[in-house]
Order: sequence, then structure tokens, then C-alpha cells
Amino acid sequence: MEKLQEEIALRGMDIDVVQLKNSWEFYRQMNMDKRALEDRLAELKNSKKQLKRSEQTSEIQQELHKLGLQQKVIQEDIKTMKQAIWDMDDNVVRRVLKLPNNLDPRTPIVESMVLRSVGNAPDSSVPESRTHVEIGTRLGLLKYQNPMSYYLCNKAALFELGVLAHADRVLIDGDNMLKVIGTDFGRSLVVEGLGLDHEDPMSAFLIENHEEVERDSSNRMHLIGGACLPSFLTLHAKQLINPNDFPLKYLATGRQYTPSPADSALCGLFTACQASVAHVFTMVKDGKSEEYRTLFDQLVDNVCRLYDDLCDHYRVVMKSAPQLEPWESLRVSFELWSPSAKRYIEVGHLSACGDYFSKRLLITYQTSTGRSFPAAITGTVLSVPRLLGCLLEQNPHKFVIPPKVAELAPSGDCVAV
Repeated sequence: MEKLQEEIALRGMDIDVVQLKNSWEFYRQMNMDKRALEDRLAELKNSKKQLKRSEQTSEIQQELHKLGLQQKVIQEDIKTMKQAIWDMDDNVVRRVLKLPNNLDPRTPIVESMVLRSVGNAPDSSVPESRTHVEIGTRLGLLKYQNPMSYYLCNKAALFELGVLAHADRVLIDGDNMLKVIGTDFGRSLVVEGLGLDHEDPMSAFLIENHEEVERDSSNRMHLIGGACLPSFLTLHAKQLINPNDFPLKYLATGRQYTPSPADSALCGLFTACQASVAHVFTMVKDGKSEEYRTLFDQLVDNVCRLYDDLCDHYRVVMKSAPQLEPWESLRVSFELWSPSAKRYIEVGHLSACGDYFSKRLLITYQTSTGRSFPAAITGTVLSVPRLLGCLLEQNPHKFVIPPKVAELAPSGDCVAV
């Protein structure tokens, strides 16, 4: 309890752990009392059956009448308790599901830690420059309307195709990943398993008037994109994985759909609701093993190799506890400098999540003593809009596709612009 309360305080979350624990124990006790009543009801029914088989005397009739009265009282009690437990489900269980993941010992407590800085850091004293939307529009690379609607043109469109192909080349060859195509749509079950509020349209896009699902259903459809965490969780939810298949290593490149936070200042491609991305998802048997930590460090190194080919300067930052999402125990961010915003922008990240997802979505593997829950490492390692926005601002006069990306980008002659 003390450790949980301490970690919640470090994350800056407002949860009364003691009160929640008391509510949870009361909820469990009510379920135990209901089961005891159900057992007693079964005993009464069995006793009535036995009495009915015996010779019917006045004493037997009186006993049957007494058992019948007890049966009615218990049935009413069970009905009342069921309604109370259903009401508590919406209160207590939802609050318990909002408890965050355990923090990794390496996670900084207060301030983020810069693990690596590649290239020369920018001069922050330079007067404020133009935004990437202004630069992209002037160079004929971008038609931006709002976070929901924008178009990449000419070299920017070629860059999008080439950089995703280069991400495939680096990550698949460097880490033996399996390229997959995820589903663009997901159920509320998976969104909630991720730790998000599936009824909040600002957490995940809701599909309205979907003919296969009722409007008030608790398991509606969401637009998520084929290269995102919910898409991978959809593939593995309620699955029993062959233990010989670990470690699982997947890569998906494609679309990702994320609502813009309502309280954020919208700033062009940095808060675009639809993005072309590269997303990785891996699983190992034990989240406390050396293999788990080694795999995470190897993924960080391979993503750094990717950014070595894309830009002159970037930094790798380990995020502090208050900056983590509830499902993250550790987060490493890859950041580029934005001259217009005068701050670093996260263009990719990797998160260690332990068995948080597998326990919530029943992702298991067989062991000699039963079943166990694997640990996950995941993250959007590259977001094309965010990367492009930073590169445009760093070189506002001319956009040059990095050589490694140009090798894989289609020629302009074969692309409609």
C-alpha cells in the first residue's frame, strides 16, 4: 500500500488508495456474501427435494412451508445484492482499473534525464523563426487546414514513403522484426484494456451509428489505425501464446489516429490527429528478466541508428514519473528541436509496460505449473508529421530528403503531386 501510494504521488495522480482499498474489500465481501447466499439457496432446494420424496405428513408439510419461506427471503436478498454489486461495478471496478502500472526502478522521479545527445545542440537565443506550416506552405510541400485535415505534397509526400521504408529496413534488419499489418478499427474492450476511457471521444475516436453495434453498447468500434498499440493488442487479446514463440517482435508502418487533447495549443503537424508512423510491439515471458531489459536497450539503440540517418541533431530522454502514461513503467523519448516552439518535440518513443496489458486482456502462455502473463515493450518510434515539421523548421529555405531516405523514396515522376 505504501509503495502504491508513493508511486501514485510521483505520477501526480489524485487517487485515495486507502479509500479505494476499503471500497474494494467491501465489494469483495459483498460478492462473497452473495455466493454464500447462493450456496444456502442450493441447500434449501436440495432439502425440499428430499422432503418431497418422503412420506407426506403434517410435520413434513410444515417443514416444506418453512423452507419455502426461507427460499423466498434468500432469493429476494440475492436479487437486492446483485443490483448493489452491479452498481458498485461501475464505481469500484472502474476506479481500480485506473490504477497505474508499477514504475521501473530506472524511471527518474522528478526531472527527465537526457541519456544521449547526438550532434550540436541548437542556439536557443536565435530569434523566433517561422512555423513549419508557413515554411511548408511557401515551399509547396504542405497544405494544412487543421489537425484533422492536411496534405503532404511533392518532396514531402516522397519523404513520407521513403522514411517509412527506411524504418522497415533499419528495424527489421537490425532487430529481426516481423512486419505486420494491423487492423484500423478496435473494440472498446481493447481501448479500456489499454487504460483509456473508451467512452471519451478525446481518448479514442468513436465510430458513430455503426450498424453492428448499438449506440449505448459498452463495446463499440473505434478508429485507431493499423500502426498503433490498440491494433497490436487486438491481435493478442485473450490469446494463449506458445512459449516457444517468445520473444515476439513486430513492426507496423501505416496510419495512426489520435484525438488532439482538448487543452493543448494546436500547433500544426505536431498535434495532427492522423499520422503515418512506425510502431513496434514486442513481448517476452518475464518482465523482471535480464532478457526484458536487454531487449529494451537494444530497441533504443536500433531506433538511434534510424535517427542517425535522418537528422544532424536529436536527443534521447528518459521521461520522469509525472510524464508517463498510466500503462507505462518506463519511457524513452526521441526528440528533435523546434526553432519556432523553442523546445524539443517528441518524434518517437519506446515504453516498457511489463505485464500490465497481458493481465488486463488475458494474454497468456503455458507454463509447467499453469499459465503466466508476458511482458510488453512498445512504442511509436517514428511519427512522420512531427519529424517533418522539425526538419522543415531547421532548414526553412530548402527541404532536402536525407540520402538514406532518398534511396528508397519513389521518383517524383511517378507520383501525382
